[in-house]
Amino acid sequence: MSFTNLKELIELAKQEKSTISELMINTEVQQKGCSRETIFEKMSEQFTVMEEAVRRGTLSPVMSRTGLTGGDGNRLHQYAQNGNSFVNPRTLNAAANALAVSEVNAAMGRIVATPTAGSAGILPAVLVHALDSGKFTRKQIVQSIFTASALGLVVANKASISGAAGGCQAEIGSATAMAAGTLVELAGGTPTQVGNAVGIALKNSLGLVCDPVAGLVEIPCIIRNGLHAITAQAAADMALAGIASVIPPDEVIHVMHEVGQHIPESLRETGIGGLAGTPTGQKLKKQILNGKTSGSGPAKYQSAYEIIGPVMVGPSSSHTAGAVRIGNIARQLLNENPIYVKFSLMGSFAETYQGHGTDLALLAGVLGLSTMDDGIPNAKKIAEENGLQYEFTKRVLGSYHPNTVLVELTGGARTVKVLASSLGGGKVEVQEFDEYPFKFSGERPTLVIRHSDQKGVIAELSDILYQKGINIARMANERSKINGAAITVCEIDNIIEDTFLSLLKREIPIIDEIVLVQTK
Repeated sequence: MSFTNLKELIELAKQEKSTISELMINTEVQQKGCSRETIFEKMSEQFTVMEEAVRRGTLSPVMSRTGLTGGDGNRLHQYAQNGNSFVNPRTLNAAANALAVSEVNAAMGRIVATPTAGSAGILPAVLVHALDSGKFTRKQIVQSIFTASALGLVVANKASISGAAGGCQAEIGSATAMAAGTLVELAGGTPTQVGNAVGIALKNSLGLVCDPVAGLVEIPCIIRNGLHAITAQAAADMALAGIASVIPPDEVIHVMHEVGQHIPESLRETGIGGLAGTPTGQKLKKQILNGKTSGSGPAKYQSAYEIIGPVMVGPSSSHTAGAVRIGNIARQLLNENPIYVKFSLMGSFAETYQGHGTDLALLAGVLGLSTMDDGIPNAKKIAEENGLQYEFTKRVLGSYHPNTVLVELTGGARTVKVLASSLGGGKVEVQEFDEYPFKFSGERPTLVIRHSDQKGVIAELSDILYQKGINIARMANERSKINGAAITVCEIDNIIEDTFLSLLKREIPIIDEIVLVQTK
């Protein structure tokens, strides 16, 4: 299942008399080689994190790190209890749920990117709202999240889920469409109705710009999450009522991608134009950055957990979770404890890294922390305690994704250079390693092998992997010159032990070094 075309997904569900969620679960089982129970349990854990964020932000006020926002999820939840609202009080609770999750994110609490941190309030909001209604069991809710992930995969592969690449329509719009389609299937709607809900919801978000004040995932992001949670519910009801999306959902997704290409850079997550450019927006930016705070092609998305996830400490999946993963990959490639690091940032990374905590996230990754580590906000203190010196600069690095950074990491014996991009939803892609043009994500176990360029070495390596029952998903080789230094990058499907690396070095003597890389 490629998850690049919604029509294909809907037709397959019809042919197999299956739900979209079942197609997604079966794909995960095939890809991961795990049991259905294991796959389901992991998604259940994701939902637990979502629900905890909802409860935390609705039952008590949660303030952002900056003090700029906070408490609105709790405030709206209490207001809904009065029964005097224009919107049905029970519906209003869905908006309160979304505000709550977004505020937990802004406080650098633990959330699940769905599909990004900037839009992480919408899907949890409507699912917890559905659970609280008493109409659905927890098992049904968890099952429905696989529907959301399948829909999100299509959007991510066909268009974008990155605000830096496509504006807020790519984040809030995608999340709204995912949530709407999910609710339809949860309620027993047909695959065609699921598609209609996606089209209806996404059309309502076309052209939505990404204009975060001071570059923070707070204003207007939090309020947009709240309002679009209700939009998702309304779109689902329209589809269930028999209202069709006259423009097929695949075409709507394609249009979203086209519109995103025409949105100016100032309105794509850079914190320059739109609401961020207003006098008040600029004033708030100045206050925050003056210290009044505590603190090339389309991506190939395949797994449910690339859309529902990662579980992370906020505030941004691109600027925080993705940055942690980039730093972590660089540390693994250095293969020793770092003592100095220089980060050169471009595009949206360069413009908003302080507000988003990208500096903290990159440092955290280099220090070996994971996306869900509570130590991320304290990364600078941890770096000092570990004797790691660092600096941040801004520069143009080439025609890459706007969220790109060059990490120059030095240990006791050597320095490595890693040029990598954060593509949205926590997904990353290495563009260059030590100035060799490589592309890999680190999502699969990845062997990075330094060796001499000699005839037959690639064949020998492939044969050993074959003999050991290891399947190669992707392989690339670059050399400095004939018979000179070379690097081979090999992404594999299997989990392997460190002892296997020693075996490879023994079997292929011309290997100078072999490192196993995998993102955390």
